[in-house]
Amino acid sequence: MARKARFRGNYKGVGQMLRSRQMQEEMRHRAEDVKNKAVALAPRDTGSYVSSFRVETGVRGGSKPRAQAKVINDDSAAPYVEWGTARTPRFRVLGRAAGTE
Repeated sequence: MARKARFRGNYKGVGQMLRSRQMQEEMRHRAEDVKNKAVALAPRDTGSYVSSFRVETGVRGGSKPRAQAKVINDDSAAPYVEWGTARTPRFRVLGRAAGTE
């Protein structure tokens, strides 16, 4: 009769893995992919919006810290390009780049 494999999770070790430098690098790599898609989708009226994308990587705080990466556009027009206004169409650049639509 074959023996069944047993696994006992080391939750402290899993937590260390999820905030490790390697996990942060993987999250950065994925965020860079989203950033590149966003740059390709972005409108280029003035060039200011498309040149304002950046990626930040780190470890989020809280009771369960984890590696994270954020794609950020800090151009003053970013909310209007993303969500639109009465006069501006809704482009949803970051939403589409992240695959939410």
